[in-house]
This record gives sequence, structure tokens and C-alpha cells, in this order.
Amino acid sequence: MKAPSKVELAYQDAARAIGCVVCRWRQDAGLQRESLWCGPFRIHHRNIGDLHGQKQIGQHAVVAMGDWHHQGIPMPGKNGKAMYAIYGPSFQEQTREFRAWTLDALPGLGRGTEAWQAYQDQLLQQSAPKDAAA
Repeated sequence: MKAPSKVELAYQDAARAIGCVVCRWRQDAGLQRESLWCGPFRIHHRNIGDLHGQKQIGQHAVVAMGDWHHQGIPMPGKNGKAMYAIYGPSFQEQTREFRAWTLDALPGLGRGTEAWQAYQDQLLQQSAPKDAAA
């Protein structure tokens, strides 16, 4: 895949700035303390069919996720079971459960990471500066 354009890179930076979108949803839903994140924030590139190993859609189709939600990487001193108890399912480690949970958590926003990007876009719109002329 080619490198992101300036516009795509700005979008990715803005997504990273709001943090792991899954943790953010869990925080907003009262399932997780606001100061609690599942690891460093990474950019997950969405794949065709939302399946691991398939061709990536492009630099515009991305979701900011922490290490646990993205790749199932536990935080230091915690194992997968402890991470699951605190942060819920991982996209990589509990893929089927993560997908089913996503359908329940984000009804009408799409399937899998498509839904998380739609939620991320809602958050980005909410945090965008208001146009002074409006």
C-alpha cells in the first residue's frame, strides 16, 4: 500500500489523538474508567471483508485502537484473561466475539471495523472546531 497523503495522514493523526476507539466507547458507556486505555494507540488498516490477512482497503479506511483491542497484546503485568476482564474482547484474540459484540454495541453503523470507523468519525465530528461563520 502506498504511503498516506497529507489529508489521510491528518485523518490518522486526528484518530490517534482521540485514542483507542473501542476503549473510548467503553468509557462513554460506563464500562471502563475514563483514564484507562488498553495500550499504546495504533492505526488499524481495515481489510477487504474485514478479515485478517486480506488486502487493505486504503489509508483512508483506518481505526485507532490500543494494543489489546488491535492485536491482543496484554499490558505489562497482565495476561489475556485479565485484559479481557478489564477491556473486553480483542479484535485479534476473540475475533468472532468481538464482531458479535460490535453489532450489539454499534447497531446500524456497519460490521466490524467498518462500524468502529463510523463511530470514530462521529467522535471526530464532535471534536472538530465549530465554523466561526456558522
